[in-house]
Amino acid sequence: MSHTGPEPSYRQFNREVFASRLFQTSLLSLLLACSPTLAGYKSLKVKTEPAKSYPFHQQQDAITIAADPYETKEKIKTAFDLKELEQMGIVPVHIIISNEGEDSIVISGQEINLLDTNNRSFEPMPVDEVVRAIVYKEGPRTSRSPSPLPFPRGSGRRGDAFEIETDLTNKSLRDLRVAPKTNAAGFVFFRLPNNRMRLGGYKVYIPEIRNLKTRQSLLFFEIDLK
Repeated sequence: MSHTGPEPSYRQFNREVFASRLFQTSLLSLLLACSPTLAGYKSLKVKTEPAKSYPFHQQQDAITIAADPYETKEKIKTAFDLKELEQMGIVPVHIIISNEGEDSIVISGQEINLLDTNNRSFEPMPVDEVVRAIVYKEGPRTSRSPSPLPFPRGSGRRGDAFEIETDLTNKSLRDLRVAPKTNAAGFVFFRLPNNRMRLGGYKVYIPEIRNLKTRQSLLFFEIDLK
């Protein structure tokens, strides 16, 4: 029985399949390398030292609290994979608490304020507002009441929204419990008029630290950022 033409060999078929898969793999690698969204947000570890080792700190009895402002883009990059914080005038302030006492204490980041030279008070930004400012390029809200989820706008970092929100939430200072003989820390975020980033002359005001055993409150802390 005669054939009308040559049939493709098994080896030739395998070579074609291999070439096709190689092309697909190379194309995918190129897309991953070139796409900033796929590259993803990186969570950076922040090293924490005892509060007394920082320039700006205050001690009351067995409790020492330090404030470490992240005022420059270079310093911000050591804690957050975000150039947008400095661009939008959002200043992270690292609050470090050392508890050398015998009882656990608790501190709330929402109660921490900044005081300027005229004793005007500035509240910290809620983490969800910081995320909206970075991801969706939104300005600060004038109200602290909850608002619906924003509609995507501009050219923000929507592809990294979950990673950014998770990292900022994990690093933020919320209701923080500090066990005896330990250090703990977290960030609060401020946005000052005219996107000011330098905090020289400001004070970090912490109205209350509570002893969990006695339920008593310590005197307020006021840390001068000279």
